[in-house]
Amino acid sequence: MARRPRVSFTYLRSLFSNDLLVELSESKISIKVFSSAIKFEEEPYIAVENTKKGEVIKAIGTEAKRETATNITVTNPFKHPRSFVADFMLAEKILQHGIYQIHKSRIRPAPRIIMHQLEKVEGGLTSIEDRVLRELAAGSGAREVIIYLGGKINTSVESFDSVKSRVSAT
Repeated sequence: MARRPRVSFTYLRSLFSNDLLVELSESKISIKVFSSAIKFEEEPYIAVENTKKGEVIKAIGTEAKRETATNITVTNPFKHPRSFVADFMLAEKILQHGIYQIHKSRIRPAPRIIMHQLEKVEGGLTSIEDRVLRELAAGSGAREVIIYLGGKINTSVESFDSVKSRVSAT
């Protein structure tokens, strides 16, 4: 009797996922789908409410900036004087939110992601900064992550694979 090949859950999730470009800056997060007009752009603010049961995310983006209650803290996890990511957990929540907004699926997506940090990259990234970007993408469900440094990528013209081959060549 012939054995059927095992299909991994990650592979199944990849069938419902797009290739994404994530551009990060202190003032805006942009998540774009390659070869599509679909995109998510938002200011990187997150409002966290302190409740009796613990901390709860109240709002993300421009909506978060409007929160004014005393038990709510509004933070930009990408704003820090020395490093790019000030609060890893909150940065990850914003990224997850953006990816879910793009996919709008009941199945958790497993996209291939190109992470493009737009600021504080003079002289390249340290191994710690590289790992932070990889972990942010992985925590958002990415099955493959490419860290890209350079000029802006036109997602209408380029593909995930073309950028990957360019990064691999350097």
